[in-house]
Amino acid sequence: MSGRREYLCYTDGSCKAGDGAPGGWGFCIKPPTGEPIEGYGRAEDTLAKVMEYRAVAEALAALPGGARAIVFSDNQSLVENLGKKLDSWRAAAFARVDPLIVDCVRRIDAAITGKQLSVQFQWVRAHNANAGNERADALAARGAREAKAELAARRR
Repeated sequence: MSGRREYLCYTDGSCKAGDGAPGGWGFCIKPPTGEPIEGYGRAEDTLAKVMEYRAVAEALAALPGGARAIVFSDNQSLVENLGKKLDSWRAAAFARVDPLIVDCVRRIDAAITGKQLSVQFQWVRAHNANAGNERADALAARGAREAKAELAARRR
């Protein structure tokens, strides 16, 4: 073991085209020691970008207080926004945040400040044999499939 002390958080979001816009989010966290921590969920009437931010919010919520983390995402604008704009968004009471993602951004900020997390955001190329990213993608896709199946079952 390399003596790594930070949590490696891989996050991803997914959204299926079609009626009800079913989506999913997923995360895979590799802690400094122990087994990976995973989570996923589903939503309806959503967008991929919303699911991407939701995945980050859920991953940070799963971390212990005071943790150091690197959050990996294959969404470059998310990495740019959270890495460079979060402080100014907070200072402006989140007034300049896209209304579609503002709730997730507030949750991300609340986790970082409330739990005193030290977080870096890092872009990772999608579908490039990165095991953590591939796992987060698979979990997000599972959530989206479940949301789609739930919608279909209600229509029967």
